[in-house]
Amino acid sequence: MELYQLRTFVTVADTGNLTQAAERLFTSQPAVSAHIKALEEQLEIKLFDRTPKGMRLTDNGFVLREKAQLVLNASNDLTLKAQTLQGVLTGQAKIGLNTDAEYLMLAKWHQRLISQYTNLKIQLTQGSSSELVKKVSSGQLDVCFFSGDSELEEIGYKELFTTKAVLAGAPKWEEQLNSAGRKELRELPWIYPEPLCIYHRFINRVFEDTKQKPIWVTSSATEDSTIALIRSGVGIAFIRDDEAATLLEKGEIVVYPNKSFSLPLRIAYLKSREEDPVVKALLNVITNLFKGQS
Repeated sequence: MELYQLRTFVTVADTGNLTQAAERLFTSQPAVSAHIKALEEQLEIKLFDRTPKGMRLTDNGFVLREKAQLVLNASNDLTLKAQTLQGVLTGQAKIGLNTDAEYLMLAKWHQRLISQYTNLKIQLTQGSSSELVKKVSSGQLDVCFFSGDSELEEIGYKELFTTKAVLAGAPKWEEQLNSAGRKELRELPWIYPEPLCIYHRFINRVFEDTKQKPIWVTSSATEDSTIALIRSGVGIAFIRDDEAATLLEKGEIVVYPNKSFSLPLRIAYLKSREEDPVVKALLNVITNLFKGQS
């Protein structure tokens, strides 16, 4: 088998779509299909189920996808090591973004990276903190930004800075929020985050020694959708204090005055790759930039 076949296999597995995989690999859809077919024939195993919604990994394909990623990582490590010995850092740096670009100072560290490492290509991926940390763990990402904690032992992280999370609602909830105790908070409609989100933990901590939980009217997986739901009066939810400040100035939200939580921003990496040239370069540039801004 060839490395390009494994690369195609992993890309199709990640996108679930032949067209998207072809675009990401800068090739044609027939070429992608041919790579997958050849790999399946060589391995004598079915890797995907073709469905109306796209390409879905079989159980065997799921197992082999992880092995294929390890092979690609090893190949990349070998290449990077050889280039590092020559004093040149090239290849692709895959970075996960868990929130908006301005908050993460994307433009600033991206510019520093491409200035210092002119042969390094940057690939950015958006997602939730929990999703991105898992991708770092599996080798799909080199580093990622995340908020909160990680329970994965293989994951290391660097602190960037800490802000606060506040409980916000539409102006119509101002009177209730200003005078609310936990009983009154519980009776208000809540917009719930995904289960692994740090905001979910904050809700649990507010009501940790009570038997009854808040009224859950809807859920939201992204900060943008949460803020839109808050502004429209659907319910209350935790958001970052910098986001809240802007909305408060416009009179679009109100904030519960009696409770806030520390919200750390961190950058995660795989401990076993801490000495990897690309990982070291990313951590160095990004952490130094945030230190300079603090």
